[in-house]
Amino acid sequence: MARINPNIANGTCYSTDNTKTKGTFVPCGNDLIQAWPCCQLGSVCLSLGDANACWDPKSLNTYVAGCTDPSFVSPNCLRKPPTFRNQEWVGLNQACTELNANRGPGGVKWTGCKVDDNSTELVKVPMANCTPYCSESDVMFVGSSSLAAYASLPTISGSSIFWVGDYTPPPTPAPGYTPGTTTGVIPTSKPMNPPSSSGDKDAGGLSTGAKAGIGVGAAVGGLILLALIAGLVVSCLRRRRQHKQQHQQGNNTGYGNHGFNHQSQDVSMYAPSSGGYPSPPMPYSSTFPHHNMGAPAGYDSPRNHLAAHNSYKSELPAEEPSPTYKPPLSPP
Repeated sequence: MARINPNIANGTCYSTDNTKTKGTFVPCGNDLIQAWPCCQLGSVCLSLGDANACWDPKSLNTYVAGCTDPSFVSPNCLRKPPTFRNQEWVGLNQACTELNANRGPGGVKWTGCKVDDNSTELVKVPMANCTPYCSESDVMFVGSSSLAAYASLPTISGSSIFWVGDYTPPPTPAPGYTPGTTTGVIPTSKPMNPPSSSGDKDAGGLSTGAKAGIGVGAAVGGLILLALIAGLVVSCLRRRRQHKQQHQQGNNTGYGNHGFNHQSQDVSMYAPSSGGYPSPPMPYSSTFPHHNMGAPAGYDSPRNHLAAHNSYKSELPAEEPSPTYKPPLSPP
């Protein structure tokens, strides 16, 4: 039996019974091992086996989307009540004070928020979409007022899941477990191109199209090589000329050239190499209090880790003057 990778989001997500999700919702694990809740790429998976919820760091929504079990009988699946049954995702809140005024030992009653049934993008939900739904039939689940995180989904398809806290996914399926349909798998590598079934082949096994492709590739490769050689020659001549000019200028000023040109200073060591941030996010607190769908306390943004690592200051405070460059004084 082939070894199963537990660190990838693999499986088909369903928003309700036998209805596949339409958005970029992916499992919080590998469906070949067990059934998993589904959250959107870049979200944090919360409270496995209890709330089976998600948290989105962009919209700050705590929400429920779906599950890899099309029948929703798994304990890792949260069945939406009839009010929200047809929604792709349901925002969660615990703001219904009357429901929670005399709450018992079972915990807080989390209710849902209404969004358009066809909404696949996570948007900030106003409380006006939540407070009308405070009846017992609108309760999504009863549990803790803080939902523990166990996984952080990658923001890019094909990246690994980041497991939070002490959670470790099971390496193999439980005895008797039958995975659901695994169409829509997030690939961990690019698939190989299938062989072409068209084109005449000669005795050597290459089709006419393949031979033509080889000939064109060789010609293009030769032109590229010549262009590279010409570019190197021009670059060397230009650098030699610049060095000679700088040396002459240094002799005229009396300071010489010390290999530092302020205007052409390399700032790559100060600026991030790309506009994005690491995926999956860096470690952060494994317990998220979700009060009225606000941002969780203790959430350590990947942006902070990147800034500390690169010693990069994205912008100056308003009270801090901009740095200026002062050239050296002329010699007496």
